[in-house]
Amino acid sequence: MSDFFAADFLFRNAILGGLGVALLCSVVGVYLVLRRLVLIGVALPQAGAAGIAAVFWLTGHGQGEGHGTHLLALAGSLAATGIALALLVASQRRARAPAEWGIGALFAITSAATILFIAVNPTGDFEMSSLLRGELLAITASDLRVLGAALLAAGLLFFLFRRELLLSSFDPEFARTVDRNPLRYDALLYALIGGSIALGVMEAGPLVVFGFLVLPALAALHLAPGLAAAFAISAAIGAASFLGGFALAYRADLPAGPVSVAVAAGFWLAAAALARLRLRRRAAALLALLVALASLPGCALWDGSRTNALGPLPRGALPEPGPGWSIAVLPFDNQTGEALRVPPANFLNDLPRLAGDPFAGGGPTVPELLAQRAAVELARRGFEVVPVERVRSLVSRAPADPASASRAAASANLDGPVLLGTLRRFTVSSTGILLIRLDLALVDPKTKQVLWTGAARRPVPIQAAQTWQEILLDAGAPIFAEAFGNQ
Repeated sequence: MSDFFAADFLFRNAILGGLGVALLCSVVGVYLVLRRLVLIGVALPQAGAAGIAAVFWLTGHGQGEGHGTHLLALAGSLAATGIALALLVASQRRARAPAEWGIGALFAITSAATILFIAVNPTGDFEMSSLLRGELLAITASDLRVLGAALLAAGLLFFLFRRELLLSSFDPEFARTVDRNPLRYDALLYALIGGSIALGVMEAGPLVVFGFLVLPALAALHLAPGLAAAFAISAAIGAASFLGGFALAYRADLPAGPVSVAVAAGFWLAAAALARLRLRRRAAALLALLVALASLPGCALWDGSRTNALGPLPRGALPEPGPGWSIAVLPFDNQTGEALRVPPANFLNDLPRLAGDPFAGGGPTVPELLAQRAAVELARRGFEVVPVERVRSLVSRAPADPASASRAAASANLDGPVLLGTLRRFTVSSTGILLIRLDLALVDPKTKQVLWTGAARRPVPIQAAQTWQEILLDAGAPIFAEAFGNQ
């Protein structure tokens, strides 16, 4: 699993966030199933989705527009889920009609509202549709912190009030006799259920939330010898289902959410089959845990051997090389306003820097790796290139314009032309597109004249890339093909 959780894995946030949602919903789902509230688990995620769609419509933005809109969308999910839950609980306590009537009406209303809000807000159409499909690609670092806090809070509350919650859920009369007000603890349980569903819908979508609320709990209750074991088995099945589903979705290029739910359904069917075979519950529970743990090592199977065929290419728009030309690629100037530091493959190697160690190595940056790729692409086009390591030892600072590039080359005794690069944008979208703006110039340091200019500004698809190194590997050829005039 080290590949999936490495710091440079592009979808690490999606994995950690989805895993948090799976664990949270798997534990809460045991209460939902035992209290026969499964239908509430159908309606509430859809209500949360309607709240998010309403916020996108009211603000005219989508989830990717900024942190403020994202927080408003989370607030909309919480508000819609809370209102829907309050209405359902109130109707169950006061109305004579069956609870299923109100739940069915709520599901129909919120489903229609979600679709209508999407229809009247074209800017949020794509992101909301991805959320409903369970794409799991737009989870940010702040989302992970919120999920971590929610997991910690929910786990602490479940542990501190586990007896009270069980008593109020399954024996309210006895709870009253021991001075435990069941209404109070019912309110706590409903608050945990509503908050978990609202947060899960915001991060993973209603399909994933409902699937993990029900399927791991159903499988665990088939196998568990006791209630405590049911919670543990449900969490293990939820984690294994999500990680295994993500690995399958990654290899097959499918939405991660539905595939993870399908894997959870497989666990449920297997548990039901074991229960029908009347195996002893302890043996069946042990078998389920072994299957869940055995599935984890295989989750990181992927083909990391993708390489680009670096054959010769035509010169494109680059000038004819002069006699004795040897181009030096100077350090690229970073004008994006971001550090763009490439994390190490093993995130443990980056811990000293994150802890504030001033002597810790920082690792390469995107501009540095682009400069290295520029040297490779120039060599593919038949130019003699000064080794990048030698240039870096002579020129430490990136020049910002042709004049400063000429001065840096002169002070480093570089006689041939130098390639000047300015990176103005480098953004990876949640849809697997690299948005880049790279300006290049070939400068003669002797005459201080600009011999050639080029730029790369077209979006580059990188859906198959999962780490920063793979992004630069896959995008390098099209970036410089555009800049050097081979497209």
